[in-house]
This record gives sequence, structure tokens and C-alpha cells, in this order.
Amino acid sequence: MTEFLNRNSTVPLYKQLKKELIAYIQVNLQKGEALPTETEIEEMYQVSRITVRKAIESLEVEGIVVKQQGRGTFVKSKEIIQQVDGVTSWTTEMKKKGKRTKTLGLEMVEIKPSKKLIHDLQLNQNDSVIKLKRVRCVDDEPIAIMVSYLRSSMIPNFVNTGLKDESLYVDLENRYGITIEHATEWIRAREATDLEASTLLIPPYSAVLSLRRLSMAKDVPFELVEMIARADRYQYTIELSGNNKRKVIDDQ
Repeated sequence: MTEFLNRNSTVPLYKQLKKELIAYIQVNLQKGEALPTETEIEEMYQVSRITVRKAIESLEVEGIVVKQQGRGTFVKSKEIIQQVDGVTSWTTEMKKKGKRTKTLGLEMVEIKPSKKLIHDLQLNQNDSVIKLKRVRCVDDEPIAIMVSYLRSSMIPNFVNTGLKDESLYVDLENRYGITIEHATEWIRAREATDLEASTLLIPPYSAVLSLRRLSMAKDVPFELVEMIARADRYQYTIELSGNNKRKVIDDQ
């Protein structure tokens, strides 16, 4: 397990350890079960007691674990947790946590973009986009509805050949040499519509996370994603450090 911690990285060891503990929880533990002791974690990852305690304190602040005096540290939440510290595919994130992923109701069609899409993706009036809609499942449970709008000109014949991999990003890289360089995300909470609730198998008016992401590839806006995720089963964890990163809360 120690190979996952990079002691030459600029990322503090306790943050690296926290990420590894999240993955360990997702794969090995259920809600209410105990984490290994601090001594065991020290030995597993070859880190100091201070590093272990800072990692666990961070997990406790986020509501993932709870410490009980004299008993140990226990899993408080088994939500699907996605680390927002880089641009990775949804499928890759879930598989890293030992989750089985599946796609339902895949729809793919080439369409004329709306004025909003033309603006967001910086398209010309005659350009088209590929709309890819999927229901993403984790361990056979529907977790998110994901709609991606992609620049057609950069992925010729994509609609005709279809998606070749469970991960869109893996498919794009393998077939077109396209990698997402960076992205901007906007996340807000709201109530599910009737159709969303029915699709995600949740009660009407349940809370959902509404995510919108604009991704860049080859120095141009390439993809716009609109995702609706179950708030009871999905959580974002965002790491902020230094003066060069900022958290923006937008109430629009």
C-alpha cells in the first residue's frame, strides 16, 4: 500500500493518506464498521502518527468517519465520494474505489446546438454537437443521469461507431488522442424532477446534486456535461490549498 504515497509530491502526506483511506473504506468497510487502528494505519502506509491523525481528523470533518473515545474510528457515511483534485473519468474514479459500474439507457445523436451551447463551446452557427445521454450505475444501483455535449468536428464518425469503452474519456483518448486538459465545474443542490426521481429510483422531490462541467481539450472548449446525481449516495470532496486556488459560492 505504501507505493500509493509519494513522498516527493507537493501534496501533503496526510492528504494523500486521506485519499487512500477513502478508497480503503469504499472497498473494505460498511457503515458502522471500524477502521484499522492508528498504529495499524501507521504500519500499513509507513507514516507518522501525526500524519494518521490529521488524515482521520479531515475525514471526520467531512462526515465520513466518527471517532469514539476508547473504541476507535468508525465509518459514518458510505456515500459515493469523488475526489475533485484532477480531471478523471467517472468510471475510473468508481473503479479505483472497487465499485462495479454499468451504463443504462445509452442514447447518442448528432444535433444542432442551442444558442447556449454555441456560446459555451464557442461554436460556429453551422457546427453540430454530439449528445450522449447515460444513466450511470454503481453496483447495479442508478446513481446519476449524465448528458454530455461534444464537439462533432473533433470526433468524426463517433456516432456511427458508438461508444467502445465504458469510460467516455478512455474511448476518446484511445481513438482520437483527445485528453481533457482542465475543466470548470458548477455544483448546486435542488429537488429532483418527477422524471429524474423515476429514473434514479428515489422518492419524488428528493435532493439531488446538479453538476455542470465545461471541459477543455486541445486548447478549445470540447465538452459540456450536465449531471444529476443522488445526494444520498454521491459526495464531492474538494481540496483547496494556497493562495492560487479559490472556492466560489454562487447563489444564482
